[in-house]
Amino acid sequence: MTKRKIYINEKACEKCKNKDKCTTSKTCHRVIRGEYQDIYDEVDKIIMENKDLYKRRQMIVEHPFGTIKRALGFTYFLTRGNESVKAESYMHFFTYN
Repeated sequence: MTKRKIYINEKACEKCKNKDKCTTSKTCHRVIRGEYQDIYDEVDKIIMENKDLYKRRQMIVEHPFGTIKRALGFTYFLTRGNESVKAESYMHFFTYN
């Protein structure tokens, strides 16, 4: 089960002129953050700081995956189980190379 943090500030919501745009609740707006949200925020920050690097990665590294999926027609795995799927993906990349 995922742990969540719930932030509620009723005093701020009472005085807020944009409350009707923010929430339909009669009391106040609740902000719910997942257990790993801090990590997600940090990753987003790193990506935003290195946009050029990530664009280059998309062009170089992710291209083979799209080619294997679309051009070679491997859109899903035919086998089940970690070891079997791993072997099948090795065969896809072997064929691509």
